[in-house]
Amino acid sequence: MFIFKLGETLSKIVLRLLPRRFSDRILYNCSDYVVYVLRTKSYKTKPRMTFMEAVFATILFDLALFGTSNPLIKTIIRIFTSLQNSWDRPFSSKDEAVSQVTEFCERLSIQQTPWIWEKPKEDYKCLNDFFSRTYASSFFPSIGEAKVVAPACCTMTRYEDDNSLKSILIKGCNYEIESIGLPREDVHLYRQNSVLVGYLSPTDYHRVHSPLAGKCVHCKMEGLDRKSASVKFFGGKFNILNENKRLIIIVESEDGIKLGLVVIGGIGVDTITFNPNILGQKIIKGQELSCFRAGGSAIALFSTAPIRYDPDFEQGSSCNRHVEVQIGESLGSY
Repeated sequence: MFIFKLGETLSKIVLRLLPRRFSDRILYNCSDYVVYVLRTKSYKTKPRMTFMEAVFATILFDLALFGTSNPLIKTIIRIFTSLQNSWDRPFSSKDEAVSQVTEFCERLSIQQTPWIWEKPKEDYKCLNDFFSRTYASSFFPSIGEAKVVAPACCTMTRYEDDNSLKSILIKGCNYEIESIGLPREDVHLYRQNSVLVGYLSPTDYHRVHSPLAGKCVHCKMEGLDRKSASVKFFGGKFNILNENKRLIIIVESEDGIKLGLVVIGGIGVDTITFNPNILGQKIIKGQELSCFRAGGSAIALFSTAPIRYDPDFEQGSSCNRHVEVQIGESLGSY
């Protein structure tokens, strides 16, 4: 695909031109790190991001060499968003669909054998159609028995409370929990309980499901006028949880516990699709709530009551370690 080939060529040129302290940071951001895989109860290594992602994301969002809020960086983000929107261009034929989807899978290490997705390659209409794919019914992951389950396929990190989140992760900007968009009457409860942050890489399944059974008592988009920064650097200078385009969904269980799901768009992800009619409706655990198109994205979970995490997740996520979860895997109960 032309956009990938162009990006890789530019990335190599940029890396050679940058001072050593910048190029070292880029190489670190595309190096491997260790994650605990919940479904296999084992550890593995995987790259933080691809080389091309590392070059541009490090310069623009980690180091913020062009600033965080000025006409230049806003123009750059608009250009990136326009490039991502090219994924909506329809395939010219079934042969092109097969070729483009296959190359996309190979570049991003998306499973092809067995083919677990809802449609054969030739039936996808454009890259975004495949990016926002869902599973074939026979391959859809099972929903765990715990009261709280993973809402997405992502790499998740646990923080003890909002203060821990601010001091460890979000320390490069003026983040405030009150500015996320969570209903203010419950912010004091969300603040004192653990927070889960999940990053969805471009490889991952990009649909978000309910982590809890109950009733949807809040469903609202925030930051509608924003062009989102990259979600790869929560700890950077961009105030992602307060400034990026985001969807806030609150599910209240039968016993009155509320779980706040924050669905966060990243650069290029200016389309977060959802059904606003779920407000006031009964929600089934594992029910699809939202879908991303084009690019990496993130989620955050806030709870009004302490979650008793399952032993496997508790062990894997201790000391802010990263845990790879699949949609529907058991996280804990109340």
